[in-house]
Amino acid sequence: MSIQFEEPLGDGYGVVDTFPKDFGYGVEEADIEDSPAPSDSKPRILLMGLRRSGKSSIQKVVFHKMSPNETLFLESTNKIYKDDISNSSFVNFHIWDFPGQVDFFDPTFDYEMIFRGTGALIFVIDAQDDYVEALGRLHLTVSRAYRVNPEINFEVFIHKVDGLSDDHKIETQRDIHQRANDDLADASLEKLHLSFYLTSIYDHSIFEAFSKVVQKLISQLPTLENLLNIFISNSGIEKAFLFDVVSKIYIATDSSPVDMQSYELCCDMIDVVIDVSCIYGLKEDGSGSAYDKESMAIIKLNNTTVLYLKEVTKFLALVCILREESFERKGLIDYNFHCFRKAIHEVFEVGVSTQRIGSLLAGTPTMKAVTHNGTPRSPV
Repeated sequence: MSIQFEEPLGDGYGVVDTFPKDFGYGVEEADIEDSPAPSDSKPRILLMGLRRSGKSSIQKVVFHKMSPNETLFLESTNKIYKDDISNSSFVNFHIWDFPGQVDFFDPTFDYEMIFRGTGALIFVIDAQDDYVEALGRLHLTVSRAYRVNPEINFEVFIHKVDGLSDDHKIETQRDIHQRANDDLADASLEKLHLSFYLTSIYDHSIFEAFSKVVQKLISQLPTLENLLNIFISNSGIEKAFLFDVVSKIYIATDSSPVDMQSYELCCDMIDVVIDVSCIYGLKEDGSGSAYDKESMAIIKLNNTTVLYLKEVTKFLALVCILREESFERKGLIDYNFHCFRKAIHEVFEVGVSTQRIGSLLAGTPTMKAVTHNGTPRSPV
């Protein structure tokens, strides 16, 4: 489906919009009382933090299209919830949402098995609350995890910053960063690296933060970035993002710095395209797909900026930002996009072939190819 709009550029952005409820990932799996055997081939992301810090809200907003306002009615998590994110060829992993009262000293809690198969550990801190206790739990969690699996990517979401002033946000981040790293230095864990992000479910910051987390789990990231650099340099494009259309996580972008407003524009464009396609792009009997190989959209803003969206794979979209004068060479852009799309599919095929060969060479299901961060390799 092709969509073309002439749109004015607004002065600001509201809360994050949502996709239609029937467009997205599958339903969340049942909660698990006992930890399953570590036989999964997908990387695992752990969501941890104190009670009411916002872990479940993050998961629901990013991967299940829940409106931020609806998260106010979520009950506190009291069990480990396992969520299989498998609707994208690249965003393909498990998310485990842990209750805030997890006791690492409980002999029934097999933290070694859990951390051993983990690609990223996200610790969520409520920036609007007293975070002294949270910092203590953060240190206990990451130190335990690092001793089991030093290849884990440790991410700290300083969450609920929507209620703080800009100066307070910066001061809070500086204070948490300083205290957390001082605790690691006191424990002789200087090699343990923590990445910090200011996040809120009421704007696009949570999507950008999750994008950075997921990118570290994608072994093909350097190849994707290089392809994007070649594409924009030969097409007169200012910025390009490779998006997972369901979650609005960008799995790669070119090497130029990411401007938050540009990212928000691209996210809003995906919302518009999917919303309109779900209304007008389906057949009369409701069959068909709202996003397919024919999906394409052009939005022209009133500041001579053009947003251009094209389907790359069943789950990925390329969203470009360029000037109107550059868009006059649309034929060149489309030809370069055809080459780019073909290269992306080749990356996909190489990844699948590599995984199959790795399985054959291993000779046993217990031996798996691994990514650069030590986690089991997932399909491309």
